[in-house]
Amino acid sequence: MPENTTMRVDVYESVNSLDTQAWDTLAAHKSFYMGTGWLRFQEKMNPEQRCRFITVSDGGRLIAALPTFLTPRPANKHYNVAAMFPDAVSEDSYVLLVGGTRGYQSRILLDDDALSPEHRGIAVGLLVDQVQAMADQDADGVSWWLYFSDEDMELLRPWAQTIPRVLRGDCAIDLHGHSFEDYLGATGRRRQIMRDRRRFDRTGYTVRRRPLSELLSVAGDLLSKTQNRYGFDVSPQSMTKVLTVQNEATGNTGVVYECADGDETLGFCLAYEAGDTIYGRAVGFDYDRLRDGAEYFTLGYYAPIEHAYRSGMRRLHLGTSAYEAKILRGASITPLWALALGTRPWPSERAIEHNAAKLAEISALLPDGPRYENRVTSVLWHEFASLSRSEP
Repeated sequence: MPENTTMRVDVYESVNSLDTQAWDTLAAHKSFYMGTGWLRFQEKMNPEQRCRFITVSDGGRLIAALPTFLTPRPANKHYNVAAMFPDAVSEDSYVLLVGGTRGYQSRILLDDDALSPEHRGIAVGLLVDQVQAMADQDADGVSWWLYFSDEDMELLRPWAQTIPRVLRGDCAIDLHGHSFEDYLGATGRRRQIMRDRRRFDRTGYTVRRRPLSELLSVAGDLLSKTQNRYGFDVSPQSMTKVLTVQNEATGNTGVVYECADGDETLGFCLAYEAGDTIYGRAVGFDYDRLRDGAEYFTLGYYAPIEHAYRSGMRRLHLGTSAYEAKILRGASITPLWALALGTRPWPSERAIEHNAAKLAEISALLPDGPRYENRVTSVLWHEFASLSRSEP
């Protein structure tokens, strides 16, 4: 503990032991995926992992927090460090994951209003010290920070032994102005989007916004169809169970944008809200019954954007992958990083080459024109893709 500080570190073994209101106040403007609802969902879905939640408080006020997960093998392959970085971790090792095991968006939670730059650094240092103490005890001294932001990488620079590696691009649409018309003007794709809208109108479908709890079995069936379409062997029953657990864990806060044909549900987009952002979480469709009506873009983009403008939300988070379609409908891309503390899991030169290749891959998807030149909004990505970059 640094001298001359009143900050206190505590570790909790369950979400239910936390002051959930204080935690969620920190998480709301960082990420839905760092809130206690999503953390509780991860606890329930993977009881074999050991969850621990680190808090830093000052004078009884929560000022910093991080979740950690000790696991022999994450259920989600995109968090399986041994598979992602086989030269750095053996298959039979316990891994300490910081941030999450699902959702692809981790953040260091800090009370930006209460912390001066100096105390911000102290709070982060206390979090890192506690994480590394856990790692020393349970995970060969190594902690893995997956899917963190540019801001977080800057905070962790003092402890990094090498350059972080970008994992994916994270897509979101910032909603400027006050109406859907303002959104159209900002995208530069008015004709394409209005063509999508007309195609949907011709189908005769309606869009309804409903609680997830009203559509659990229907949504589970449709989600399984989408997962099967993209190569995942899942059943309607298993997807309904996932959605049911998620709905209970998140306190019935999930909202479904439903594509309805009379009384029949042909598709849905599940979304959550936190801070000023709508988070698109999952989609499902009965593809054999669709009528080529731009159903995906209507439910996943346009209906949530319209609701955002009506309710004062300012952002639609779209997650990773399918970059080109998202860029063409107004999204910007920021990197999600991987960093290991307590080890040097890869040479900096290899990380630079990897980061440069990822940046080139995504940049190649950008349409021509000045409107799209700044859609990859990360100075840090360019820095960590530069061959002239020195060791941190």
